Amino acid sequence: MHADTPSAATRRADVDHLRVVALTLLIVYHILLIYTGREFWRVSSVHHGYWADYLLNVLTPWRMSLVFLIGGIAVRFMLSRPSFGAFVQERAARLLTAFVFAVVVLVPPQRFVRLDELGANAQQDYLSYMLHEAPFAVSYMGAHVPQFAHAWFLPYLFAYSVLIGVFWWGAPRAFAAVQRAISRVHVGVWIAATMLWFAFLETAGPQNPQGDHLFFTDFQAHLKFLPLFIFGVMIGKSEKFSGQLDAIKLPLWCAAGSLMLLSGGLEWLFLHNQLSALPWLIARGFYGATMLFGVLAFGHWALNRPTIASRYAADAILPIYLMHQPALIITADLIVSRAWPLPLEMAVLLSATTILPLAAYHLFVRHTPWLRFLFGLRPQLRAPTPTDPDADAPANDAGAPTDRKRPSFLAPWRRRA
Repeated sequence: MHADTPSAATRRADVDHLRVVALTLLIVYHILLIYTGREFWRVSSVHHGYWADYLLNVLTPWRMSLVFLIGGIAVRFMLSRPSFGAFVQERAARLLTAFVFAVVVLVPPQRFVRLDELGANAQQDYLSYMLHEAPFAVSYMGAHVPQFAHAWFLPYLFAYSVLIGVFWWGAPRAFAAVQRAISRVHVGVWIAATMLWFAFLETAGPQNPQGDHLFFTDFQAHLKFLPLFIFGVMIGKSEKFSGQLDAIKLPLWCAAGSLMLLSGGLEWLFLHNQLSALPWLIARGFYGATMLFGVLAFGHWALNRPTIASRYAADAILPIYLMHQPALIITADLIVSRAWPLPLEMAVLLSATTILPLAAYHLFVRHTPWLRFLFGLRPQLRAPTPTDPDADAPANDAGAPTDRKRPSFLAPWRRRA
């Protein structure tokens, strides 16, 4: 068996764990945004200040990068679908359904409860708001579209998945050649290249300063996340890559920790007008890349064992993530004006942001097929098996479907005999 081929038809438990970690960190990130001292978010606490920005600097350089890298690795295990159409249908059912549900149901309340603070008509009822304002919240390429808020990355993952699916089924030999070329390069080289690329993107300046994340104009996001997604697909089943990453994990963690401290120190100098932004942004790019691979190494080293808790969390995390921001904004709107002590305020926000979505998932979503579907889950809860299409199945040496008849792009829409 080739070194890049897994020896067992099992799921990658570390991928499930890291997916939970990635989305959990996004929840923490959004809580910290309430306290940022650099800019106004949806809600701002009276306790805001630079202290939150230093904590945000620990997460910002790599939090979304981890989501897309793990997304690419996960998609590599989904390419065992029998056809391109079946793969696209599955991705659309998971990602686009959850995106539409979030935009229509979960995002509008976040703005509605803040209308008084935004200078809008705070006297209107929710139905009037939904009919006349919520569907036209953002101007985009000459059209008005709803706000995407925290669900913005779901269509990105879908588009990237379709792109890699076209590559897999449409050009299997080219896919295999790219995968072999990537496997020949040592992981240390990939880390160094990612450090330089992240530093370049940090210093090149934001091309989307409003942070709208509207797909066709979000060039900086595509430059950062699409290569990571493709890279994740290419190394998803590579034991060689995992072995090399494991071999350098200790120096990698030391480098990530050192660069984190350096980045934080340079940020302090920048925020206190003692240094230009350039050194800080370069250090932040270097830190983001090393931390990204460091987390990946940690997952493979420490989180590669499935547990009952990890299976529960893997199923629960997307619904919890999608529900967390409405819970956070509504709760924050109710309490921040009361100027409670910081520990009490943060405890209430953290509890509301985690316990309420968890309870809603466990009581209503987990065993309700139509709600599971709306939240991007399989309609029926079931444990993974070796025959599960998402399970890791032995692949050929190249990883692309070169040893079988290439499936037709029209196959999924043809009536089966």
